[in-house]
Amino acid sequence: MKQLILVRHGESAWNVEHRIQGQLGTGLSDRGREQAGATAEFLAEAFPDAQLHSSDLQRCVETAAPLEAALGRAALLHPGLRERDYGAWSGRLSGEISGAEPQRWARWRAGDDVIGDIGGESTPVFTDRVIATIMMLVDDAPADATVVCITHGGPVWHGTRALLDVHEEVLGGVANASVTEVAFDDSFGRRLVAWNQVSHLPAGLRTFLRRVEPARRPEASLIVTEPSA
Repeated sequence: MKQLILVRHGESAWNVEHRIQGQLGTGLSDRGREQAGATAEFLAEAFPDAQLHSSDLQRCVETAAPLEAALGRAALLHPGLRERDYGAWSGRLSGEISGAEPQRWARWRAGDDVIGDIGGESTPVFTDRVIATIMMLVDDAPADATVVCITHGGPVWHGTRALLDVHEEVLGGVANASVTEVAFDDSFGRRLVAWNQVSHLPAGLRTFLRRVEPARRPEASLIVTEPSA
């Protein structure tokens, strides 16, 4: 049985600003670096022999760094694990977009696939890119291997949903530095072992998610993150 471990990057500076990152963005915040350290400690103990892969965007590279140090080997970087390209929305505040483009923003929050209209990746294009990368890494891994991918909220959510063929309303948001595990079992097929787990983080480093609209839009990049008290 092979194991796929999908890890969302730690809190970034743009997460704090509620700015849509897409394939842009800065590195981790101070809190994000603490999250990355705690996550590395957990993963290194739980999966010491794991194959280590990462998105090549800065916030993931910085999240992977303490795990690389703990395991004594470098992560292989893959553009296919990048966040969705949000086109003209990339780098803009979510509040700015909702005010300037209320109709398109409302459609997006209601679940319409509008990103291709603004020069970004449509949901099918984005999902196909992520799944192709994930399956390449899993297929190339030896039997019984554990494949750890440091990536983003969008790839974790869309990738897991596509791998398991589950309805979009089944999965909730993806917290910073959360761990999701999918098993590839020869007897039982693909199954979800853990979703959005943050129990490895100290309480003060956990991110709680709330939807900014009561709509079908669970992607973490467009969800307000609230640090615990």
